[in-house]
Amino acid sequence: MHELNDFLLSLHCAAREVPFEDFQAHALGLLKRVVPFDAARWGTTRHDERGAAYHSPYLYNDSPDTLKDYDAVRENDEAATWCLSHLDTVTNFQLHDMCARNRDPGMLKYVREYRHMHGLIVVCRTGEHGLLQAISLYSAYLDKPFDKSQRSMMQIVFPHLREALNTSLTFQMERIRPRAGGTLWHLAISDFAGDFRFVEPGFRELLRQEWPTLMHHALPAALVGLINPRALARFQGRAVIAWIDVLHDMVFVRARARMPVDGLSPRELEVAKLVVSGLTYKDIAKTLALSPATVRNRLQAIHDRVGVHNNAELTEEFRRAGF
Repeated sequence: MHELNDFLLSLHCAAREVPFEDFQAHALGLLKRVVPFDAARWGTTRHDERGAAYHSPYLYNDSPDTLKDYDAVRENDEAATWCLSHLDTVTNFQLHDMCARNRDPGMLKYVREYRHMHGLIVVCRTGEHGLLQAISLYSAYLDKPFDKSQRSMMQIVFPHLREALNTSLTFQMERIRPRAGGTLWHLAISDFAGDFRFVEPGFRELLRQEWPTLMHHALPAALVGLINPRALARFQGRAVIAWIDVLHDMVFVRARARMPVDGLSPRELEVAKLVVSGLTYKDIAKTLALSPATVRNRLQAIHDRVGVHNNAELTEEFRRAGF
C-alpha cells in the first residue's frame, strides 16, 4: 500500500510539474516501480472493421516500426479484439502462446520480432464519437508473464493515469494560450487523425464560422492536412486564424476570429512587423532596400487597411492578434 500511495502522489504531482512533452515517459517510468514491464504503448485508437486502429501513440522503449508492422496484422490480434469489447477491464495476455496456439504466423512473427511476449492491456473511451484510449504494457521474456496481482494493480492505477494525462493536457493548454491584448483565443486537442481529445465550445463556434456545412466532430481536413510534427503550422481562413502545434501524439490547436491585420499582404506584413519591432523609417528603408518615402507610403496604406491612425495603434493591433 505504501508503494501504491507513493506512486499516486508522484504521478499527480508530475501531471502539474513535468512538461507535457515529457509527461508520458515520466509517468510510465513511475509505473514500472509498481507494475514492471519492458515496453509500452499509450495513445488513442479507434475500433474499425480490422480491429484496433492506433493514431500515433506514445511508444516507451519500443521501435517506431512496430506500428507499421502491427497495422499489417492487426485484424488477427485477438487480445485487442477482446479488449475492445471489454472496455475499462485490464487483462493480461500470454501473447506469444496465444499466437502459436492459433497458428497465426503473421502475429507470431510480430510478437517475436518486437518481443511482445506478454501483454497487460486496457482500453477505455475518451474524447468524442468512438475515440478510445489504450495502454499496453509488454514483457519481453517468455518466463516473465504478468500475474494476477499486477493486473489488479493496473486496474487500480489506470484511472489515475488517465486523469493525470488529462491534467497534464490542461496545464499545457494554458501554457500555449496567448494572453496578449485581451483577444479571445479558443483551444482544442486532437490526435493525428483530427479526432478531438478536448475542445472548447468557442473553438467549435469558430469552426462553424469557417466551415458552416460541417458537423465539427473532428478537425476539418484543411487543418488535419497542416499537422506536422516538425514545425508549427498556421492556417489563415476566411473567418478564422489557427495555429497548429504537435507534441508527441497530441495536436494542440489555438484559434481566433480573423482580424484586420490578417488581411495584410506578405510585403505589408513585413513592413508592419519592422515598425512594430521599433525600427525607424530609415532603418526599415535600409533593411528592405527602399526609400524612406516608399516606406511612409506603404505604412500609410497599412494604417488604412488595418483601420488605425498611428504606429502605436498598429502595434496594439498586432499585439491583440498574437503576432
